[in-house]
Amino acid sequence: MIRILSRRETVLLLLASAVGLVLLPCLNAFVPTDGALHVSTFSLSLYGKYLTYAVLALGVNLLWGYTGLLSLGQCLFFSLGGYCLGMYLMMNISRLGQYHEAIPDFMVFLEFPARFPATGGLPPHWIPFKHLWFAVLMVLVVPAVVAYVFGFLAFRSRVKGVYFSILSQALTYAACLMFFRNDFTFGGNNGLTDFKFLLGTPALDAGDIRDPAAFAARLKAGEGELDKYLWTQIPAAEQAKLAAAADGRAAEAALLDGLNRVIATGPIHETARFKGVALSDATVRTLAQSPRDAAMLKLNRRLLEEAFPDDLRKRSFTGFVVNAPATKRALYIASGILLLLTYLFCRWLTSTKFGLVQRAVRDSENRVLFSGYATPDFKLFVFVVAAILSSLGGALFVPQVGIINPSEMGADKSIEAVIWVAVGGRGNLLGPVLGAIGINSLKSYATHSFAEQWPYILGSLFVFVTLFMPKGIVGLPGQLKELQAKFARRRTGKSADPTAAATQLEPARKE
Repeated sequence: MIRILSRRETVLLLLASAVGLVLLPCLNAFVPTDGALHVSTFSLSLYGKYLTYAVLALGVNLLWGYTGLLSLGQCLFFSLGGYCLGMYLMMNISRLGQYHEAIPDFMVFLEFPARFPATGGLPPHWIPFKHLWFAVLMVLVVPAVVAYVFGFLAFRSRVKGVYFSILSQALTYAACLMFFRNDFTFGGNNGLTDFKFLLGTPALDAGDIRDPAAFAARLKAGEGELDKYLWTQIPAAEQAKLAAAADGRAAEAALLDGLNRVIATGPIHETARFKGVALSDATVRTLAQSPRDAAMLKLNRRLLEEAFPDDLRKRSFTGFVVNAPATKRALYIASGILLLLTYLFCRWLTSTKFGLVQRAVRDSENRVLFSGYATPDFKLFVFVVAAILSSLGGALFVPQVGIINPSEMGADKSIEAVIWVAVGGRGNLLGPVLGAIGINSLKSYATHSFAEQWPYILGSLFVFVTLFMPKGIVGLPGQLKELQAKFARRRTGKSADPTAAATQLEPARKE
């Protein structure tokens, strides 16, 4: 990296990393909320969203700025990455949805249990997304496959220029319409939202109950107030399954289903129910905070463990609550690291021989073809790489924003990404980052203060940059220097001595 980064660029990256990856998270974690320098968790998530947009902009710039491919469909790959991770997050809600079912709420509302009875209403292609490693793998594979198929067909057919832009926009528009369909199993126009946990849930799992049949019999007998309460809260369907269970495995599944529904429905603690139960100091402190939602589920699980130490195995919650401040900080830092690695990767790629061929394809593809290079292969590789980069940005975008729906892959979103690159300066790695962060910061302010006028502001900015700042923000210093030199030449020409000019022309006249 030392050879491909200039000293100024290295210092700039170190400074930006120190401020973005160290200072801002510290101001959020260690400065009191009423302090003047405190950075709120909401602001940190907002900055994290900007960073993921900057990763998307670098992907657009890799295509447009360095290869000459103006793609108007990069937000499709951004959204595909978001959907892949969003599916994993939806599988970790742990019955905290509106219907308190084991499947996402939109599947209950759309009657998926009748459509997929063998899996309890869960579409088969959703099942592997219970595992994070599979979701991360799909974040890389799905956009790469889509980009490869589309790019192979387009580049082998010699589609280029405005025709490629139109085709890429048609691709993302078709995908957007498909994802809007409720029967496409991805949430329709509402998309995926209401995420709760990451890397594990506090719900009861297989093996957590030592003897399911004995524990069910204890609850049914109702020796204590808590036993009676839990049994009456278990739905009749699960009670019937417990009575008809032929083996321990069936009894465990029915009991887990019933108890998980109970602890996800609402707080289970009442003084009379837990009379005689020795609660830990940590549990008592948490009770005083009256937690809700994901924190409530964690507390209910701990209360059951402390009330039934002989029946339930104690298991520490190793996952993370998505909306917790610590998780938001970690996601923000991950977004910053992704942006830094993406920047370094793009710098390395554009500094190699491959990068030279990239720019040659951009400037004159026919000459590159006559030189013996297979330009479709180069363009296809860049297209797939840009799709993967955009997808990684979308994957980190989703847990910070809390939602992903088909509107994120709309054609207007991809056009906005192109505007970020144009305003920042295409063909330069710093420009897209400045454009993405700057314009989205302006958008956050303008949509609040000038909600109806914002589209006109964005359009006027793009027209102004196109006409008067063709190299974007990063090219402005050089453009100002050229103007200064031009005015200096004009002043020099006006102040020149006309008699000296006549003297220089005299010999020519004599001849």
